[in-house]
Amino acid sequence: MSSGQAQAQAQPLARLRPERRRMARTKDQAARRLQLVSATIELIADHGIEKLTLAAIAERVGVSHRLVAYYYADLESLVHEAYEAAAERYYWARLRALDETAEPAQRLSQLIRSGLPRQQDRRLSQVLNELSVSASRSQAHAELMSRLFDREVSLYLCVLQDGQAGGAFRLTQPTLTIARNLVALEDAYGFQLLAKSSSVDAAAALDALAGYARTVTTMPDDDVPPGRI
Repeated sequence: MSSGQAQAQAQPLARLRPERRRMARTKDQAARRLQLVSATIELIADHGIEKLTLAAIAERVGVSHRLVAYYYADLESLVHEAYEAAAERYYWARLRALDETAEPAQRLSQLIRSGLPRQQDRRLSQVLNELSVSASRSQAHAELMSRLFDREVSLYLCVLQDGQAGGAFRLTQPTLTIARNLVALEDAYGFQLLAKSSSVDAAAALDALAGYARTVTTMPDDDVPPGRI
């Protein structure tokens, strides 16, 4: 092989190396951001939002304060990322999982079951609880929690409207009222589950939500079955 041919083959390889380095750097940066957000979620859940600091996040991850500031300009940016992780669990994941081919009663049951926190959701749910408390003092946090509430309501609203239009439901209250009440019940019972209340367990919470759904949709008992999550 001539030197000219060797150089011609080496040129594409030389162009690939910087691209690979950029891809590796992007991947590393994404992993670091995930570490920082995970630490933020843990600290909010374990110690409360009022005690959250950039220094505490840096210490939890094992990096410098300056490195945290390199990825996130301020503390509120990380709080927002923690909120988005919780919104992913309680809105986007539920939306994606909703079986559009199922009967309205089955979809309603699916929403009810997915709306209560599981053990693996504890920290994300605690983040939302902390933001709810902070909302009385922070307009930004109030707007975040209001947005999530409206999104969760929209999940129920769509199913209730479909069921009513198709004759599966005979609603005893306006659809918006029912949807809001179901989300409010999720939040109330979810708080009791996170607090490990001795009088409420997952089965009791599910039964309460299902019972309300049966009452306001006049569905047969078998359509929204009770049971453990």
